[in-house]
Amino acid sequence: MHNEAHKILFAFSPDLDSDFLKDLYGEDLQQAEAVFESSVQQLRNELLLAQARFHAGDTAGLKKVVHKMKPLFGYIGLNEIMQQFAAFEEVCVKATSITETEKGFNDITSITEQAIQKIEKETRRLKQFNTQYL
Repeated sequence: MHNEAHKILFAFSPDLDSDFLKDLYGEDLQQAEAVFESSVQQLRNELLLAQARFHAGDTAGLKKVVHKMKPLFGYIGLNEIMQQFAAFEEVCVKATSITETEKGFNDITSITEQAIQKIEKETRRLKQFNTQYL
């Protein structure tokens, strides 16, 4: 049974683009929970792949992985990080060697790890809310 009054009480974390997420998911917070969960798993997997590409010196492969990771941040309301990933993609395109990507790679690795923590926290909030009110 859906309790419409309680759904309105859920507010996405201020770290996330709440307006975007409300437009994207509407009142379907179970869908939001599922997407957040799958996004965390995909980001973990893709980060490992990005690290492997970086350490192998595969700039083109690294760019492909970063390109694949980028939209995942949009599904979870971290649109600013999408822009940072787009900028790093350009670094990869212009790089003539993997060493030219090192600073940017370290930055996106750190950004991704922090984002995963935020997403996990928000997923727990969504789970609790969905369990309590749906």
